[in-house]
Amino acid sequence: MLTLVNRVRTAAHLDRLRILGLCAHADLTVGELADITSLPREQVRRHVRRLVRANFLCCNEQRPQSSYHMQAGGKDGGLAQLVVDLLPHDDGHHKRDLQRLEAIQDARLKGPPA
Repeated sequence: MLTLVNRVRTAAHLDRLRILGLCAHADLTVGELADITSLPREQVRRHVRRLVRANFLCCNEQRPQSSYHMQAGGKDGGLAQLVVDLLPHDDGHHKRDLQRLEAIQDARLKGPPA
């Protein structure tokens, strides 16, 4: 029971909820998350570490830089997905974050600038 309480406390932070919501949509690096949320990289890095330790995020070390995505399923019955499903879709932060995510994904598709 204490583990569940600690995990819920970890998620109960505005910036971590924003990061979790973004990582539910894409595999993102700390730099990309910082660009999208306008938070300092070191702050994003600390939030990501806490979300990984609480099993909300997984690390993908296949890319040139580590990237993170939401931990799907799991033995907890999908607590991460439940938290993301509860995010209000009309929230200003969430809307802006998703628009910035879309811009980053579009830039990825176009490739590096010439």
